[in-house]
Amino acid sequence: MRAILATIVIAISLLATSQPATADRRGSALRLDTPFLAPGRDARDRDEQPRGGMSPNEAAKRAQRENGGGRVLSVEPSGDGYRVKLLRDGEVRVVHVQ
Repeated sequence: MRAILATIVIAISLLATSQPATADRRGSALRLDTPFLAPGRDARDRDEQPRGGMSPNEAAKRAQRENGGGRVLSVEPSGDGYRVKLLRDGEVRVVHVQ
């Protein structure tokens, strides 16, 4: 019984290591060139023109600069600008950037 169990464990470990090292991991890592997008949006949805003369990344940076930093949670189009949610000092702040 132990021999069969040992054979199964060895077979499973060999199968696990035989997978290619370059697995396709799209969406599992944050790319630095990916703009801040609203939930449900995809980086391929780039047909939208920048609002108020700025991109979502620029809106996020401006919101951080004007509010003393913080972590950007989301950037969503709103009117002629963007609605930016920031997490700072344990509080979520919603900022409208034009």
